Amino acid sequence: MPGKRTVVPGQFEGFLAGCPFCTARRKGPPEIGARFCIITGYNAGKIGTVVEVAKLPFGEPVWPYEFLAQMDEDPLNIQQRIRLNISLVQLLPIGPPPQWVPPLCLREAGELDHAVVEFCEKSCTAEKWNINWPAFYEIIRIVWNNRLPLEPKDFWPVLSAHGIPEKWKRELLEMYEKGREILIYCFGKRPIKKKRVAPLSV
Repeated sequence: MPGKRTVVPGQFEGFLAGCPFCTARRKGPPEIGARFCIITGYNAGKIGTVVEVAKLPFGEPVWPYEFLAQMDEDPLNIQQRIRLNISLVQLLPIGPPPQWVPPLCLREAGELDHAVVEFCEKSCTAEKWNINWPAFYEIIRIVWNNRLPLEPKDFWPVLSAHGIPEKWKRELLEMYEKGREILIYCFGKRPIKKKRVAPLSV
């Protein structure tokens, strides 16, 4: 049976702020014939056309939503099954990204967004916010591990767009900077400046 779509902290605020990843999470399956772009994971940036949507006997789409697609780069006799709980997609044409989107490529911005939404979910329970530090450390780890040149001035707008309370700004940014510096000191892997690119570029 199709699952009930609930309001998820971080995801809902991101949707309202125009986050392409949060918007994709809240949408149902695209229509047959729709053109789309995969915006998360290894295949981020690949484009295709919906050829079939999986449905239950009484006509409702299968949840997790899935569909068959003809990807532009594949031969015509090869189709891929896309599951929207694994690969997020955005319908074409795609408009310009919101101004707060970080200067990262599509795949890495998607990975960061996923961690930010996880942090929000774990930090907001029963409509009350309380910092979940392990979830925030995971964000820091992702930024460090991917060697992202994401400065605090780029990072806070992402958190703010996903509903993180303004009162946490100073504390979180201080931890972000200290945490990343500790990881660099212990394990190396400084940020790579060339990874600062046009937002959501492929």
